[in-house]
Amino acid sequence: MLRLLCLVACFFFVVNVLGAEKYIRVIGAGSSIEQAKENAFRTAVQQRAGAIVLSERQSTAGTLTKDNISLFSAGYVDDFKIIDINQNGSNIRITLDVLVADSKIYNQVLNTGQSNQSFQGERAVAALNTFIEQKQKGDGLLDAVLGTYPQNAFIVSQKPYVLTVDSNRNATLNIPYTLKWNYAFIASMNEAMSLIEDKMSLIGLITKPISNVTIMAKNPKDILFGEKNSYNFNDKPLLDNIKNSMRGDREVRIMLEIFDNSNILLYHTCYVPDSVNGRKNPFYRAGDPGMLIIYGNEHESGELRATIDPTHNYVIQRASKLEVSVIPEEKCHW
Repeated sequence: MLRLLCLVACFFFVVNVLGAEKYIRVIGAGSSIEQAKENAFRTAVQQRAGAIVLSERQSTAGTLTKDNISLFSAGYVDDFKIIDINQNGSNIRITLDVLVADSKIYNQVLNTGQSNQSFQGERAVAALNTFIEQKQKGDGLLDAVLGTYPQNAFIVSQKPYVLTVDSNRNATLNIPYTLKWNYAFIASMNEAMSLIEDKMSLIGLITKPISNVTIMAKNPKDILFGEKNSYNFNDKPLLDNIKNSMRGDREVRIMLEIFDNSNILLYHTCYVPDSVNGRKNPFYRAGDPGMLIIYGNEHESGELRATIDPTHNYVIQRASKLEVSVIPEEKCHW
């Protein structure tokens, strides 16, 4: 299965500079003033901070099976000024000058009043709503990468089988295998993380980030050097989302299937990799609630054993193909 992840950054020009701050003049439309404002805010954020268009294409044998487009913008509305409101029946067009701030900050300080006594409610809710929307779209971008874990995250290969008979006269298929990370998946993770991480502000230099993801991997094309990339985040839901996409019913399993020459399934079973059951080095560590470490260079080699009792010897007789694949744990229940 070939999975191509294309991340294209599209930047737009900032217009209408007011004083020392850069405002953007935008027009929003909607059936209410609030809806028109939200539409204008979204346009301003995309123009000022840059829109990241994520195109995820997943194909099998050259046939497109998935085309998922999502939008992520790294910014939120810090201030706005209403310039004009035009209403024609239920259609409202509003013109705003919008100040967009970069959301990649360590502390979630969205805005402050002009004095200890002031609180600008409309400005605050605009900042809050667009900040949360940006976070949610970052989640969506990451979900597009993690959506096919573990199938696309790992590569499993098998070597020629050996057929033996155990002490109870049961036929046993012994299939050597190797399981390793798919570097294309690692590269996609790195690119998505670099786009949505929260950059450290000055306070971040002395304050530990709430969440951290570290990815260590070497490009197979690079003979000598590997990389260690660390990404910091100022909230917990994003890290929890990543971990939940890799553990529990999404945890990696290896499935063995035996087919006859008509591609009819004769036998199937699941195996827990040694890296998961603790017999070998893990592919990742997620025990710390604020940290995830991915060991992208880790791999394991072992042997899958399928025992067929004498009453099911027809499986051996009719077998034409042995297929080993990576699946999530939830697919092992039948």
